[in-house]
Amino acid sequence: MSTPIERFREILRIPTVSHVDESLVDTVAFDLLHDTIARLYPRVHDELEREVVAGHALLYRWRGTTPERPLVLMAHQDVVPVDPTEWRHPPFAAEISGEGADAEIHARGAIDDKGALVAILEAVEVALADGVVPAHDVYLAFGHNEETAGDGARAIATVLQERGIRPALVLDEGGAVVEGVLPGVGVPTAMVGVAERGVMTLTLTVHQAGGHASTPPSFPAPARLARAIGRLHRHPFP
Repeated sequence: MSTPIERFREILRIPTVSHVDESLVDTVAFDLLHDTIARLYPRVHDELEREVVAGHALLYRWRGTTPERPLVLMAHQDVVPVDPTEWRHPPFAAEISGEGADAEIHARGAIDDKGALVAILEAVEVALADGVVPAHDVYLAFGHNEETAGDGARAIATVLQERGIRPALVLDEGGAVVEGVLPGVGVPTAMVGVAERGVMTLTLTVHQAGGHASTPPSFPAPARLARAIGRLHRHPFP
């Protein structure tokens, strides 16, 4: 029987790479990942209700004693493209360096975000083996293109909304364990995010009367545009 680390490494070796140009996506790799999850986590596959959304996003339902106020555990299957020449270890070999507590796994997706994916699957598989029945329904939501379009997760959200399912709590990926980032804190610290950053897209347009380069205005359009960008930069979101 394989160990959790061996299962993690097997999943890391599957190159589920997202591309902005979706014609470049190797969908066979995502099919392989789905088959591998089913084989490595048989209880999750057999005992939870499973459906594929938007092509390759995965949604599992673990029935609890009540469907009200369910929990959603999220992770994503995809990773960003990688240039192997920039890595000291092959990015999809999942090689281990070091020993004991100092051992490290080197692979694209080890942190972002297959670590969370595998942690959720491992936890649920063990809980099922122990006969755990959650107090509320638990959904496992694994998007397939978080690094690009993100419409896998949106499709899952739409499915839940159409079914009248309103989660009480949604847990998604968070920060890493960091050192030396928080002032006054000298120990490794797990960064727990409690909100999602917002997104705003602006188009700045400058209008200026025409003229001749031999007699430029004192404050031309590029300078005005640069000043506007500088003002935005000096006033970030709270």
